[in-house]
Order: sequence, then C-alpha cells, then structure tokens
Amino acid sequence: MTETVMGRKKRTRYEIIHDILSQCENGAKKTWLMYKANLSYELTNNYINRLVEKDLITSKDGLYYLTDKGKKLLELLKEYKEKKTALDKVTAQIKEIYGED
Repeated sequence: MTETVMGRKKRTRYEIIHDILSQCENGAKKTWLMYKANLSYELTNNYINRLVEKDLITSKDGLYYLTDKGKKLLELLKEYKEKKTALDKVTAQIKEIYGED
C-alpha cells in the first residue's frame, strides 16, 4: 500500500522497480538509476542486486540492461501502474463524496 509522507505519496516497491527497469531499457549507469528512481545509494544498490539476482537486469560495460524476463516484468508493471492510477482517482472521488481527507 502507499502511505502519505509529508503530503507526498510513498511509492510502492513495484513502482520503484518499474522506475528502475524502465531506465534499463536502453542501458543505464548506476548513478543514473539512483537519480531517475529518486533513491539513496544504499537503496539503489539493494534494488539492483535483487534485480540482478532475479535475472531481471544484467550488467555489461558499466551499464545495466533489461533481460527478456525483465522486459516481461516491465510490461506487467506498466499495466499495474496504469490500473493503480485509475484506482487512486476513484478512491479520491469516494473520499471526497464520503467526506474523508
């Protein structure tokens, strides 16, 4: 689930993985992944290590690339993100009508 942190929504693990994988489509350096996914160095390393372990990304010449398995997961995560966005809009409307913040 997402939580609100100082007015911002906290991203889910799947949203973070989506952000990382989408950057790896054409190859990305670790620092670029860290910047684009808005993660600390430590969190970036944790996610990269897990994604490499699960054969979702691979490293070559200092860049990270999607594997075929990673491409499949990225497509599913894109679908997840679209549906989550739509659901968040419906939830906001429900809260507005029902009177919750």
